[in-house]
Amino acid sequence: MALLETIVGLGSLVILGSVLARSFKKIPVSLIQIMLGLIVALFFNLRIELESEWFMLLFVAPLLYMDGWTFPKSELWELRGPIFGNAVLLVFLTTSLGGYLIYWMIPEIPLAVAFALAAILSPTDPVAVTSIGKEIKLPQPLMNLVGGESLINDASGLVAFNVALAATVLGTFSLWAATLDFFYASLAGALLGLLVGLIMTWLFTVLVKKQLMTPNMGVIIQLLTPFMLFILAESLHMSGVIAVVVAAITQNIQLSHAHLLSSEANVLSRNIWKVFSYVMNGVIFVILGVELPVAVNIHSADDSLVSLPTLMVYAIGTWLIILLIRVGWTYLNQLVRRRHNQGVSVSWRLAWMTGLMGVRGAVTMAGVLSVPLVTQAGQAFPSRGMMLFIAAMVIVLSLLGAVGILPLLNRLGEPVIVRQQADVAQHMSEARAQISVLQAGMQQVEAALREANAAIAYNILLTYQLTIHQLQLQVMQPEKLQKYFDAEVKFQRLILQAQRSVIEKLRLTDQLGTFVYQSEINSLDKLEAGLREFSHHNARLNKAQLKKVCRRLWRAFRIWMSHDDSDELREQYRVAHESLAAASLFALEKYAQKHPALVGPEQVVLTQLQLVYKAKLSNRKIPEGVHHQRSVADIQLELTLDGLSAQRDALHRLYAAHFIDQETCAAVRQRINYDELQALGKE
Repeated sequence: MALLETIVGLGSLVILGSVLARSFKKIPVSLIQIMLGLIVALFFNLRIELESEWFMLLFVAPLLYMDGWTFPKSELWELRGPIFGNAVLLVFLTTSLGGYLIYWMIPEIPLAVAFALAAILSPTDPVAVTSIGKEIKLPQPLMNLVGGESLINDASGLVAFNVALAATVLGTFSLWAATLDFFYASLAGALLGLLVGLIMTWLFTVLVKKQLMTPNMGVIIQLLTPFMLFILAESLHMSGVIAVVVAAITQNIQLSHAHLLSSEANVLSRNIWKVFSYVMNGVIFVILGVELPVAVNIHSADDSLVSLPTLMVYAIGTWLIILLIRVGWTYLNQLVRRRHNQGVSVSWRLAWMTGLMGVRGAVTMAGVLSVPLVTQAGQAFPSRGMMLFIAAMVIVLSLLGAVGILPLLNRLGEPVIVRQQADVAQHMSEARAQISVLQAGMQQVEAALREANAAIAYNILLTYQLTIHQLQLQVMQPEKLQKYFDAEVKFQRLILQAQRSVIEKLRLTDQLGTFVYQSEINSLDKLEAGLREFSHHNARLNKAQLKKVCRRLWRAFRIWMSHDDSDELREQYRVAHESLAAASLFALEKYAQKHPALVGPEQVVLTQLQLVYKAKLSNRKIPEGVHHQRSVADIQLELTLDGLSAQRDALHRLYAAHFIDQETCAAVRQRINYDELQALGKE
């Protein structure tokens, strides 16, 4: 039961961290998740007992397999030289040189532990910096380099880490022996991964030819492969991480070339791996935060421990060592490339950008958390808490460095890396592209609007309008956004005035009883009071929506508890609401007639409010003949598919005119595909 509660708690913290990251977009989600884990550990005294065997198996193996399976093959091949240099040679340099420098700087830790710490800090994690890179528009070649590098250096860094870790556990360390073990584990693991990858491809081929393969079966096989392969490789004293990465790349190339997986299987597989990776990465960073108090020994009274300020100095020094090695390596690479190609320029700014993009993340944390508690001799693992703290702080410092320094370097001048040739037009953002295609869908549905389908069409148009409105809130500048809210307040006041007038008339003509009349008047009073406090702050909007829901629940409860006839009260409410909607729409149309040249925010808000009340009225006036000729569901599906078809056409035009790039086109098309699947009722 405790294990289940821990899993649910960690998952909840991952979700909370993602929600907070959307509110604080400039702070990486991984940093927020670390803070949440730290808060839970300090205030709820949460402790998680970790075992190295299952931790590496559960987290590292599937994450690396997913990276190898999904990474674009063309980019991996085009950047094979720089990727190999950064992923293998730089890891070896960081482990050896960085290990000696860390050992020299921190006298409290043994040499083997210093090598292990340098090795586990060598892998980069592009996941944490991807959002930052997109936000500040870092050069795409740099992003591709870091992505391809992390795919391989995760494996090479973990191999070097395991070699140094084994030396610490056994109590002896030899750099020559460690180097031989490194190459043996790497080469043997690579051969095993290649063999398993080819075997899995053959298995897929046989199952497809015999028509025994289904999309679900293919995904299950992929999910089980990294776990089984990791266990097999480690049992043979090979590198499980190298084996997993090579097998994933082999399957990625072979299966896609042979077209053995259907489109449905590919989409299903990528989506499942995306969710799985999202959860695993988040849980690792939350656990990192939970383990921080243990690392700093907050609850320990041992006076012989290193003080917290000293630990922070060690952590900052370690981060600078790792960063400077990476920056120096990048600059030397530029010099070497210029000797072979005079067109290549050399830039310290580019070297520093590459160094700062080497953010440490999930794999580093997964590895350091797998450090055993005791050595083979039964003694406590030397400096385990210090090692964990320094690794955690280096991750945090690398994240902060990327967030704070990269944007400054990016603004100093144009990137030195040669950019791809610009297209004819400036690329639109994803949100603006979605708005454009949604507007095309709206036009198609409006063109198909008839009296027989008005109720359904207005509801679809209202959904379009609300979606567009939400997207506009994301891309608008605050000053322009305020104009939209000012226009909404203006029209809502106009609507309230019309609604008060019609409620009074209904009361005078005895169409409403005292109970319903007073209830509606109170609702209008609260809406008017809310308008006086209205602002563009999201918290106010959410608060107003919550009050509206509470009022509806309270009204339903009062009807249920009333001594009057409930059916009569419901009929009075129906008459009131229909009259309110008609009066509101009439007031808006009258305003539109008086101001025919209306443009800008007022025109947008007016159109949206008209759609709202047209939808309310049309829902109450669905022609009876519709149900006899064609079902409401059939009409709704037809209109929805027409709108989606128009969206696809608009998206194609945007891409053909170079207004959007391939990545944006794929993202918007995927959303259209999901909407279509939902409309068709597929699971």
